[in-house]
Amino acid sequence: MKFLIEPYIHKRTEDLSFVQLSSEAIQVKDYVVPDEGLFVPLLTTELANNIKTKEEDKVITANGIVRGMVYLLGVDSDFKYRDEYIKFLYAVNSDIEDYINFEAIKFADEGKMIESIIFLKALLLLNDKNIYYIFNYGLTLLKYSSEHLNNKPKVQSVFKKESTICFETILDIDENFSLAYYHLGFLYSDNKQFNKAKLYWERYLKLDTNVDLSNEVNQMLLEIEDQAKYERGYEAVLSGRPQEGLTLLLELEERYSNWWNLLFFIGLAYRQLLKYEDAIGYFDKVLQLEENQLDTIAELGLCYGSIGYHSQSIEYFERALHIGGQNSEILCNLAMVHMEIGNLAKAKEYLDTSLALNNEDEITKACSEQLNALLKNNR
Repeated sequence: MKFLIEPYIHKRTEDLSFVQLSSEAIQVKDYVVPDEGLFVPLLTTELANNIKTKEEDKVITANGIVRGMVYLLGVDSDFKYRDEYIKFLYAVNSDIEDYINFEAIKFADEGKMIESIIFLKALLLLNDKNIYYIFNYGLTLLKYSSEHLNNKPKVQSVFKKESTICFETILDIDENFSLAYYHLGFLYSDNKQFNKAKLYWERYLKLDTNVDLSNEVNQMLLEIEDQAKYERGYEAVLSGRPQEGLTLLLELEERYSNWWNLLFFIGLAYRQLLKYEDAIGYFDKVLQLEENQLDTIAELGLCYGSIGYHSQSIEYFERALHIGGQNSEILCNLAMVHMEIGNLAKAKEYLDTSLALNNEDEITKACSEQLNALLKNNR
């Protein structure tokens, strides 16, 4: 398993000190110390306390080495002695997985969420097939991100992404693990992937009989139904299925008449269906709500150009350039309008600028060839 959060906790290696121990210093049944000895990590605070309070021969203990190794594996899964540490841990305690899991749960109960995450992350290095270990790790990541990372959205998104991967991994192992569906529903809903959230929550309801959680999920399904419909609608429009998308989006218009995103995609669907007057009406509504919405202004330029209202088309394309700056696509559209009205010099000016910004655009190159042919014929 690749750990996305590792860059954000790797600095915790600073919590460790390292000592080189010889084979004489480590006597563990069924474990052979490498000839050069073993470079072992110890938690610095624990080591310092032991130096102050214990006799010299009791400063470094097997339990201290175990905790240090687990901690290091949790913050640096690619540490060069990783495999050697894992062999040592199983030799010291055949139930080492249970020990690490117990310690991680105890850390969480004490509110030490990062320490819990570190131990659970190390546990997955030892065993990444146990769905309960994966679930505990995913749940702890989610809890920590929700309680401590709200003011760090970039970091929070990484922790939530890793949590999502955990729950998805569980379902790859056991597709009937209901709580994975429950948490994935919330994660995808928070990420505005409402249809995915809907699918996971519906699957949860088929698997679990917990009354309280089922009531909560049913309420969430009611709340996201319109969002899910909007998502299906705009995805259909963007996928070139305007009539399908329009049917879904129009069902929402009465309840969300001031939602400019919805109005935009209704307008886009009408434009794709060549119903330009209808499209213009919706794009005008968008601008009443968001007067400088760039995509809408460009769409109005396209619509007016398509019905032969060239001056209005030019006006909207120029307004789009004024608001959004130089844009090769808009410049090409402006050039095409000027070609239609016979203003070839102005068309050439816009096409030259468009090609300077993006000389790989096939539409712009085709327009340029068409313009050159017109200029040649007019000589």
